[in-house]
Amino acid sequence: MRTLVWSVIVLAGLAAGAEAQTLERRGTVAGIAGGGRTWDDEGSLGTGAVVGGRVDWKFLESVSLEASVDVLSHDRSGGAFEAEGRTAFIGASLLKRFGAAAARPYVLVGYHLAQHSGSTTFLGERRDRDSTGHGFHFGGGVMVRIGERFELGPEARFYMIKPDTDSDPALAYWIGVRFGVQF
Repeated sequence: MRTLVWSVIVLAGLAAGAEAQTLERRGTVAGIAGGGRTWDDEGSLGTGAVVGGRVDWKFLESVSLEASVDVLSHDRSGGAFEAEGRTAFIGASLLKRFGAAAARPYVLVGYHLAQHSGSTTFLGERRDRDSTGHGFHFGGGVMVRIGERFELGPEARFYMIKPDTDSDPALAYWIGVRFGVQF
C-alpha cells in the first residue's frame, strides 16, 4: 500500500511540474504482443508469449488512468523440473507521458489481479495449479505517433505477485510492441 501511495504522489508531482501541453485526444485503445518470463520463489517457470489489450483515459494533460488485460504464457521443459501454464493480469495503472514530440516516453505504475493456471513436474511428479494473486506492477515505453490517430512503440512491464503457494508465480515481466488508436 505504501508503494501505491508514493507512486501516486510522485506521478502527481510530475504532472504538476510539467509544462502545459495541448490535449490532443482524450484516450487510447491499444493492443500489445511480445514475450516474457515468469518466476516463482525459487526460479524461472519459463518463457512465453504475451498478448493484451488496454484502454486509457486522460484525466490530466499528461496523466492517464489505464485499464489493461494481459495474458503471459510460460513453458520450461527438458530437466528435472518442468512447468507450463499461463497467467492473466487484470490491472489498473496511472500512466505519465513526457513531452509533446511525435515520440513520447511514458512510465506507469499500478495494481493488478493475476489468475494463474498451469502445471509443474518435478522428478516425474506432476502438480496442477490454479490460483489468484494480486500485486503491484510498473513499466514504461515510448509512444511514436503515426499520422493523426495511431501510435506504435515498445513497452515493458514488471509484475510483483503475492502467490498463494511457493509454486505459484511471484514475478513476471514482458517486453512487447504496443499499437494504439487515439479517440
